[in-house]
Amino acid sequence: MNDTLSYRTTAKGQAEIAAKPGALKAGTKGLLAAVGHRATVAELRARFPRAGDISGALALLVKDGYLELLPASVEKPAPAPVVRELENFLSERPKEPTLQQRQQAEGTLSGARRLKAGYQISILNRPEKPLPPRGGDKHVVLVIDSHEAEALAAARSLMQNGFDVRGAATRSEIAAALGKTPLPDLIIMDVDLRDAVGLDVLGKLREHAEFRDTPIIVVTARAERDDIVAALAYGASGYLNKPVAPKTLVRHTRDALGLD
Repeated sequence: MNDTLSYRTTAKGQAEIAAKPGALKAGTKGLLAAVGHRATVAELRARFPRAGDISGALALLVKDGYLELLPASVEKPAPAPVVRELENFLSERPKEPTLQQRQQAEGTLSGARRLKAGYQISILNRPEKPLPPRGGDKHVVLVIDSHEAEALAAARSLMQNGFDVRGAATRSEIAAALGKTPLPDLIIMDVDLRDAVGLDVLGKLREHAEFRDTPIIVVTARAERDDIVAALAYGASGYLNKPVAPKTLVRHTRDALGLD
């Protein structure tokens, strides 16, 4: 099978993702959720290196109506030079936050409820008006997370609520996902990444013209005050500590986009 072919979930596939428990086995359902708005065979192989015959599994999902083959024009992957440029850009160290940015972060945190062990930290800056999708009818959300199970859970809950979802776990995957069109309308990211420093990626995104104003929600297990201040100072639009309930993630996603 051509590794460059692209697939997306159908209405039947969306219903199966939402079903509990559904007709498919957990592993197959996880693959279905990972396809989301669009994914190529090569991308899925990279995400699930020990999954076995992904090509065969995709073919069966297409045959059963859970997936459909996408024409190349639906979503355009970035040319290789653009991906390399983005990857090199993300490899650089960002500028350190200014004193004013740190003070603003401290002020935002002081306005949140008192932090205590076991409490859900929930900080978010909501735009004054709804942000329209950059392309098509749906908002595209990029989930950057090296923890496969958590990334799939986030993608599933977002897809169930009408968002198109992309996933990335490494620096090269992040660069490829950022280079596709339409560009993501919102980014949800962990700061503990496999081969990159999450705060550096966050800081570099805020230095890039295309993503300077894109809402970015940090969702991480880190809950220390210094971690939160650093993320806000580097430009995070919101901060949630794991584990995050699906309803909470969806609500903050909608709030970050100014919806409802």
